[in-house]
Amino acid sequence: MTNLRSGALALLVAAALAGCGSGASTTGGASAPDGQVDLVQVRDTCMEQTADSLRSYTDKLTADQFYELSADGKTLRVLTPAPKENAATRSEALTATECVFQEADAPQFVVDQLRVPVTGEQSSAWTDFTATWESDNELGYRARVVAAR
Repeated sequence: MTNLRSGALALLVAAALAGCGSGASTTGGASAPDGQVDLVQVRDTCMEQTADSLRSYTDKLTADQFYELSADGKTLRVLTPAPKENAATRSEALTATECVFQEADAPQFVVDQLRVPVTGEQSSAWTDFTATWESDNELGYRARVVAAR
């Protein structure tokens, strides 16, 4: 009986590990049928979250003002819409960037770096993506995530 339980447990663990390597996301990323993260789905998911957040304090901004997807779907930009000096708008752009990075399955240590104040453009790369982000007084908070495929 012990061997049967051990065998069943081993199969269960193997199945769980196989699922983790099949493109399944532990951070809620939006996977395409081929296991790749789809930036269109990432944008849509994050735009929905941004729209929900904006409803709580303004009717002057819309979620689509924060996102720009390239025609080929391989580059997603997050921008601070005007007025760029508005702290709430900049904060919302940072939150939108965190959403995009999380949905694109960025490692948590990369997501954590988004809130660290530094001068100049920062960058990182992970499985399917390269990314850059920067915050400055004139342009606000902005980020770019590019699919590496």
